[in-house]
Amino acid sequence: MRVYLTHCSKEKEPNLEATDIAVTPDKLYTNSDIQQFMERCQEKNVSWAILSDLYGVYLSNERHVWYEKHPDTVTPQEEEIVIEDFNSKLDSYDEIYFLIRPESFHPFYERILKKTMLADRVKTFEDIGCIEEA
Repeated sequence: MRVYLTHCSKEKEPNLEATDIAVTPDKLYTNSDIQQFMERCQEKNVSWAILSDLYGVYLSNERHVWYEKHPDTVTPQEEEIVIEDFNSKLDSYDEIYFLIRPESFHPFYERILKKTMLADRVKTFEDIGCIEEA
């Protein structure tokens, strides 16, 4: 089984800020690159998720509320929680394809990809055209 991921973005749906409305990631993140990633995954009918600074692995069918969390503010303890979440939610996948968006790829995300016990399953790429049905 294969899953596609990319990292979150600071651009989020402004109408959700200061509400308790929980939404799926495709409704929360408004950055055009992340939107293109999610649309491509939906078109190709593949499993996908967003790596969130706060929520860890934010699966496509999960619902969360609006948040503000910069990767610079993630504590070592929070980073460990994100790594554990990555390990538990993605353990059933043989292949983990991670889309790097270079203009906003923070060292925090690189650390997660290297420290996860699933690191040997992670492959990175930069072209959403690589997202294909398995």
